[in-house]
Amino acid sequence: MEENINRKFPCTWYAIGFSRALAKKPLKKKIVGRDIVLFRNKEGAAQAVHAYCPHRGADLSLGCVRDGKLTCAYHGWEFNGEGNCLHIPSQPDKPVPKFAHTDHFPVMEKAGLIWIYPDAEIAHESLPPLQLFEEIEDQGFVLAPYESFWQAHFTRVVESVLDVVHLSFVHKKTIGKNSDPFIRHLQIEGEDDSFYLKNGSAYLYYDFPQHWILRPSGTNKSRFINYVTFTPVDEEETLILGYAGRNFAKKVPGMNKFFSNYSLKVLNEDQAVVESQHPRPIPEALQQEAHVYADGAQIKFRQRWFEFLQGKDASVHLDD
Repeated sequence: MEENINRKFPCTWYAIGFSRALAKKPLKKKIVGRDIVLFRNKEGAAQAVHAYCPHRGADLSLGCVRDGKLTCAYHGWEFNGEGNCLHIPSQPDKPVPKFAHTDHFPVMEKAGLIWIYPDAEIAHESLPPLQLFEEIEDQGFVLAPYESFWQAHFTRVVESVLDVVHLSFVHKKTIGKNSDPFIRHLQIEGEDDSFYLKNGSAYLYYDFPQHWILRPSGTNKSRFINYVTFTPVDEEETLILGYAGRNFAKKVPGMNKFFSNYSLKVLNEDQAVVESQHPRPIPEALQQEAHVYADGAQIKFRQRWFEFLQGKDASVHLDD
């Protein structure tokens, strides 16, 4: 059967939620079609295992965490972060059979986010590093978090933040107020894996496949940045996690809430338009949609995406 390329995504580190959301209770998430359960072990480190118990398929997020072990709500089977079943209450004196174990996924916490690598088979020494923009780990910035789920394919969501002309139309009452849709010169610099473009008084930086940041172009001491990372939930849904960051007014009451809400307001303006797009993912070739000069950043992204589809990078498929 021919592979459905719309269900194929780069295999890389994806953010799945904010660290603060994972406390004492297990938390169910979905990433690239894989249902997983997050929990914290005895040392407080985040762990990620397949969501369903290998015994009778119960959702492990309905259970609890006891002494750092994930305990199934149905029959009390206990699992560690490596997916190993450590205890079966109905037969405590017998060895745990191999079929009682389940898959686990590489997980790390960085910049206040929980990151998952969606390959349960990869060896630890083969994991790629997770590179983030320096501002996201800079203690000089206060980061106001926000998140949104869009009913849209990953490729359409990524393209939406690389589009410079839509500001004048989609965001005419917010960030695009008084912007000019006439693009006289589109400055794009960098390689396919990492490039930036000048957009008015700011620079947009994009690192393939899942990172984007807006930085000011001036040299003012007061700086505002906006960061987003994209995670394919499945073929029809994409998770957006972001930070609105600033190095000023750090302790002013209500400022974090203001920046989070404003960022979500801007995202909501995009959401309805992007969710309306057909075909759902970007087409399989450039000539299948019309392009103009102002689309240079999206064209660069598409060329890199087509390279990925041709097998340049590690991939993960929803049907695996």
